[in-house]
Amino acid sequence: MDFQRYILLSVFLALCISCKSVRQDDVAAGRQLEFSYSASPIPLKVEDVKVATDLAYGEHSNQVFDIFLPESQRPTPLVIYIHGGGFTHGEKERAYRFYENEINDFLEQGIAFATIGYRFLQDTERGVIDCMNDSKYFLQYVRHHAASFNIDPELIGSYGQSAGAGTSLWIGLHDEMADQSADDPVLRESTRLSAIGAIATQATYDILRWEEVFSSYTIDMSRIPPVMMDQLVRFYGITDSKLIETPDLITYRREVDMLRLLSADDPPLFIYNDGKDGMPLFTDPQHHPLHAKYLKQYADQAGVENIAYAPALGIEDESGMSIVDFMVGQLK
Repeated sequence: MDFQRYILLSVFLALCISCKSVRQDDVAAGRQLEFSYSASPIPLKVEDVKVATDLAYGEHSNQVFDIFLPESQRPTPLVIYIHGGGFTHGEKERAYRFYENEINDFLEQGIAFATIGYRFLQDTERGVIDCMNDSKYFLQYVRHHAASFNIDPELIGSYGQSAGAGTSLWIGLHDEMADQSADDPVLRESTRLSAIGAIATQATYDILRWEEVFSSYTIDMSRIPPVMMDQLVRFYGITDSKLIETPDLITYRREVDMLRLLSADDPPLFIYNDGKDGMPLFTDPQHHPLHAKYLKQYADQAGVENIAYAPALGIEDESGMSIVDFMVGQLK
């Protein structure tokens, strides 16, 4: 069936550098990091901003970040940007193509900005959860070294597009993931955020739950042919779709189900989707505005503050807030 083939290819394909190294003994001890500043990759409207590019927070070539640090006598809030690309491609420099103005707006407000890279599905053993754990680790890393960047570790927000939006949701809605027994001191740091931005996000990475998201179009995920399902489940790091209902995979799917993770103690959400409504066959299922609508419904039910926009579905917050307005309001 054409629709089944379309949704498979869309989900799988769209979800499916040199670094300046940091001494590992500094990481372990939490000492002041040694790194050099560089020219800004974008024009800056704010004076007295220090920029460091291609810093490494891990050993993989994708585990790098750029950071913009406004001059301040006291620790500043931080906004982290996580790029999209279906967990198969993309780069931290996307922030400069899509959010140059917003970066300058954050800096004008005295808020630091970081844009990060992470491993892709093809680089991992356990699929999407490994990709998202990279971003989670960066949050812990920058918190562990907050003094080196003059960052306030209690005032950190994260946002992104598509895969980066889903990752921001997963980190921010997840219960505390700090591991106090870890040998790596970075892993002992908190993973909680003060604000989450989700632009063109997916509502959940339990793909089978997309039946609920698209319930108004009576989509039946169980009708996808097994050979196509075998390709789809590579998102979870497996190759046999027969494993999708095994206890291990059910646990995995629950772990990456952002809707299930939502609870009343979660930080405020900014949800934005300017996509078109209509049968997913003819639109863009992984970026369909129904994801935004469903996420907002769950946030409302949980009592989580949210600013949501999905104009095609008649959802437009009366505040008119932008992502910058939202982050400034939550972090300052």
